[in-house]
Amino acid sequence: MSELAYSVVVPVHNERENVKPLVEAVLPVMESLGKPFELLLVDDGSTDGSSELLDQLAAEEPRLLVLHFEKNCGQSAALAAGFAHARGEVIITLDADLQNDPQDIPALLPLLSQYDAVVGIRQVRHDSAWKRFSSRFANAVRNWLTRENIKDTGCPLKVFRAEAIKKVRMWNGAHRFLPTLLKLEGFTVTQVPVRHRPRHAGRSHYGTWDRAFRGLRDALGVRWLQDRAISWRIKG
Repeated sequence: MSELAYSVVVPVHNERENVKPLVEAVLPVMESLGKPFELLLVDDGSTDGSSELLDQLAAEEPRLLVLHFEKNCGQSAALAAGFAHARGEVIITLDADLQNDPQDIPALLPLLSQYDAVVGIRQVRHDSAWKRFSSRFANAVRNWLTRENIKDTGCPLKVFRAEAIKKVRMWNGAHRFLPTLLKLEGFTVTQVPVRHRPRHAGRSHYGTWDRAFRGLRDALGVRWLQDRAISWRIKG
């Protein structure tokens, strides 16, 4: 059994202004749980000084661990690296922009006694009207193609039993389909409302049309996986 109860995994790409406030917001919440934890920040090839600042923060805080990619590889790769290196029995994911409130984490964790994963549904979105529309549209298309009912698959705040999420094979774009990919492996997922806040600092890295075309292709691939999934039980 792991010596750590929790691993908080956060991809970071050019978020220099946000990483220190992020660490300062996450640590007290995790400390309040009264169990050992780690905060694992995955530097996805940052070029704005985030890498150096992360190393400074890690030198001051032993529970903070940093992985540095040689180049920008994307959110799915950052999450995959975080999942692979996480030592906690429970893995929690967040984005580095502080739009999700870490104080919502304790409310999600008890549900892991009934489910393998708990995913957030962002309430009262503090994004531009175009970003809200494109996010809802993409989510609706993904659900239609994959015959799912995930209300907000783009919400970064999720908690997983480590043994479940580590069995999901990650690929470029997989972060948009984690609930569905977990279900394909036979795991259970539930959804709960969480808060959403304006971006603390910096600018969004969110793209629209490029992600839309990739997301459509990926959704078709997930639909193929669903249709070709093998289901069997031994008799007796």
